[in-house]
Amino acid sequence: MNAENPLVSIVIPTYNRADTIKKCLDSVLGQTYKNIEVIVVDDGSTDNTEEVVKRFGDPRIRYISYRTNKGANHARNTGIKRAEGDLIALQDSDDEWHPKKIEKQVEAYLSSTEEYKVIYSSLKSERSGGEFYMPEDWVHPTEGDVRIPTLRGTFVSTATIMVEKGCFEEIGYFDEELPRLQDWDIGIRLSKKYKFKHVDEPLVMHRVSEDSISSNFNSLAQALEIMLEKHRQEFIQDKSVYSSHYFWLASAYVSLNKWDEGIENMKKGYRIKPHHPITICRLLASLLGADFYKQFRGLYRKILL
Repeated sequence: MNAENPLVSIVIPTYNRADTIKKCLDSVLGQTYKNIEVIVVDDGSTDNTEEVVKRFGDPRIRYISYRTNKGANHARNTGIKRAEGDLIALQDSDDEWHPKKIEKQVEAYLSSTEEYKVIYSSLKSERSGGEFYMPEDWVHPTEGDVRIPTLRGTFVSTATIMVEKGCFEEIGYFDEELPRLQDWDIGIRLSKKYKFKHVDEPLVMHRVSEDSISSNFNSLAQALEIMLEKHRQEFIQDKSVYSSHYFWLASAYVSLNKWDEGIENMKKGYRIKPHHPITICRLLASLLGADFYKQFRGLYRKILL
């Protein structure tokens, strides 16, 4: 590694994002830190994404494409494995970066007296309901050993992290079976082995599109089931976390009008931490639907965690 000017490989998975990929690449190529390579992995797009990317004509861009869609996590893994940089940054094709994102993260990485393998920034998200920031107020600590807050929920977006490439070789790559929640999964696995450094500025702008996977409760339920099986031994160490997981599952199933699955998961969550006022409130909130439950969960975290 060049100790003063390390090469940063920026991996961008994309699928039918011809309308947003230009802004994304503008924000990446416009970084004040110049020692970068940009790996765009086109996951079987059927629109003119390739044309938009190649129109840049920038030698720092490497374009990889598949004929069939294999999923964003497969695309991320392809980019990471082909990266030549010592540091990996991940971007989504509908997000935008602050011009100094990489510069500030490299500076934090090089200037830290402790050995941090993961450098992440804050994120600002624009949604129909207003603005949302990560990490939220309930997250503590935000850096160093973050194993405990990481188990409580996602607070590190893949678009905000910069990681030593060797970390992926040690802990494994993105889980290609996960339809979503890859941020949470990779965060848990990284936090078990490495310390995190937080750049406390919103250096990433995330916009939730109408066809965003975040609105798909089928994929959410499937991902939560996978997460539970993968990380049960970690979740079970904290009854509040373990119970919460089943209530999140219940909320997803209720949103899909799958009442039997929803009620069964509510019962499991209740059995883990019965008679607790918050558990009872969670049960009632789940019955009132996903939107209400999400508001309740956010309030609960801010007050009690």
